[in-house]
Amino acid sequence: MADVVIRAAEGCAPDSYALWDSVWDADRGLADWKLSDGSEPLNRGGLQAGNAITTAVILALFTDKRIEETHPLYFLADGDPRGYFGDAIDVRDDLHEGALGSHLWLLERAPLTIRNVSAAEWAKQFAIEALMPLQAQGAVVRIEVEATANELRSRLDLTVRLFGRDGQNVFDRKFDLLWNQVAS
Repeated sequence: MADVVIRAAEGCAPDSYALWDSVWDADRGLADWKLSDGSEPLNRGGLQAGNAITTAVILALFTDKRIEETHPLYFLADGDPRGYFGDAIDVRDDLHEGALGSHLWLLERAPLTIRNVSAAEWAKQFAIEALMPLQAQGAVVRIEVEATANELRSRLDLTVRLFGRDGQNVFDRKFDLLWNQVAS
């Protein structure tokens, strides 16, 4: 375990790093924080902060967004609407902020077809909705999402591509969501 270093002056520096990198571990199916490797002069001993887009995507997709009772898939929540606690503290419409996360968690035990729509189509819709704040805030200009159901492996494959102002691909990653389908 690394020592925790408290840096009194670095937090006030104009170029301090405020958004830490999430490092996706596909084998374990989770994201974690990574310690800085020392290459960031204002962040020695802190958490790595070089891939803000990756962090934003992982937080947007894999934070459980609260589901309202009026949502057509509310019945899949089994009475637990979940949701990120921070949404009750500070959500600003003037900055195009909304509730953090996605409803992808609803598909963990969903049938192949839900309300006459495939689970893959729901996944695509949920992912696009979760990533739209990145476009609204100007971090990316275009979002592409593909979702396919892999019945034999009991999972949904989700591919996310994001493009910057210059048209360059700034994020391209495939995620597999565990999917334990239930009878409809």
